[in-house]
Amino acid sequence: MPDKINTLTREEVAYFADYAKIYSGGSLDLYQEIATKSAIYPGQGTPLGLMYVALKLNGEAGELAEHVGKAMRDDDLTVPFEEAATEDQPRQHYFGYTELTPERRALIIKEIGDVLWYLSAACDELGISMSKAALTNLQKLVDRSERDALRGSGDER
Repeated sequence: MPDKINTLTREEVAYFADYAKIYSGGSLDLYQEIATKSAIYPGQGTPLGLMYVALKLNGEAGELAEHVGKAMRDDDLTVPFEEAATEDQPRQHYFGYTELTPERRALIIKEIGDVLWYLSAACDELGISMSKAALTNLQKLVDRSERDALRGSGDER
């Protein structure tokens, strides 16, 4: 059986929940409160608003992925190489890795910020804090970890 891929514990999740209560949600919720003051989009506060921010979130996540792909293609983030075949072994293909360029790293960080903005807007549309969304995710992950169900696929695993 493979090793568990994380060691998330219920105690850590409880610590996060307590921290969020003590500090009124902490920096995630403060970010949400400040960032969404700049929100201008159709249907705010209606199902249309949620649809809009979900679509835009997907677009920003795509832009993030685009920059990672461009780093692979244009900046040699990954470098393929081969080992020659031997009598016993067919030719092997591998990838080496380099560091992100400072310019590409800055572009990726900007896209992460855009993703974060749309996540905060989606939370607003649902009437929840980002801390609530984060806590819900941690609770799901610790449950899966305890059941050794982190690997695989499906929302209800």
